[in-house]
Amino acid sequence: MSLPPIVIFAFNRPDYLRRLCRSLKAQQGVALHEADIHLMQDGAVSPRSGMRFAEDAEIAANIAAFREELPRGQVHAAPKNLGIALNLHRGEALAFETLGAEVGYFFEEDLELGPHYLAMLETIRLQLPAHPRLGYFAAYGSHRHTSDPTRPRFIPLEHHWGFGLTAACWHAMQPWLAPFHTIWNESDYQGRPHLRLVETYLEKAVASAQSSQDVSKTMACAELGFGRVNLDVCYARYIGRQGQSFRDANFERHGYDAMVYADTLPDQLPILAEATLAGFIEAKRAHHAHFRAERLEPELTAMRQRLFNPDRLATRQDILDIWRVLMDRVPEEDYIARNEGQNTVRHIRSSLLRGREARVKSFFLK
Repeated sequence: MSLPPIVIFAFNRPDYLRRLCRSLKAQQGVALHEADIHLMQDGAVSPRSGMRFAEDAEIAANIAAFREELPRGQVHAAPKNLGIALNLHRGEALAFETLGAEVGYFFEEDLELGPHYLAMLETIRLQLPAHPRLGYFAAYGSHRHTSDPTRPRFIPLEHHWGFGLTAACWHAMQPWLAPFHTIWNESDYQGRPHLRLVETYLEKAVASAQSSQDVSKTMACAELGFGRVNLDVCYARYIGRQGQSFRDANFERHGYDAMVYADTLPDQLPILAEATLAGFIEAKRAHHAHFRAERLEPELTAMRQRLFNPDRLATRQDILDIWRVLMDRVPEEDYIARNEGQNTVRHIRSSLLRGREARVKSFFLK
């Protein structure tokens, strides 16, 4: 049986990418076809802000590493920087819309696979006909807990690392995620408006106080009733010591430096019971529905003391504050009348910063 398409997301860490590719080639018990492996290479410069997030040479080195390890693999290089959320969406759309796959396997470059990772994903995938509510599945394990490598157990999935995803789940999530996609398209992911993203949960039945794309998909699954499962035994290890979310200190604090993967298949392959999956689904939805009902408003109140939504319509005071800081003066009344309640804080701020007067007054911003 053929493997689902394998999609790799990468940016500017060729050493990590090379380790992932080599671990893919070392997989046992599956037939790997390089032509079905796709690299979603993000670009260097943002089309939204003009910010450069990597050097062109780093992007070229990433592509070269992939082609050296998997010469028959397919490279999909973005001409501009998309950011992780939109690059992930691009890769998922490739699998489910362009290729028409029923399941896709997705990897960021900072996971090194043990020799049986894909075999364990396949063990779970073959059980999908019995579990139409299973959306995400992975096998990177729980490195902080003791497990029996001869009898792996199913546990709830947390991070979306090295995961399988079903087309049914992905398609069902897209309308739910539409408001988040709007925001991700408007902002560089590194500068995403955290408060605005969390406020989006006011329209939902579940919520979180976090703003990552990973969390938004977790919330979508929770509300829509899709399960997400992992195995307790580690069949891969996380290697992202340097990246978007980690540096040396917190990488080690989370214990990833000591993470080791199982290098043998279990004596007994894990079988997912419907009651187990149903319990995971219900527990996740109940947790985040309770957060929405009882904790979201207090969390937002606290967040609004230190964070602001730049995409809210500007008040008179907002306009005065922006002009005082950027222009060293207040604007004319007709300017205030044209913009108050009509344009966003972000729009007013950006338009001023692009103008001659603000640029002259901020001449030190070279």
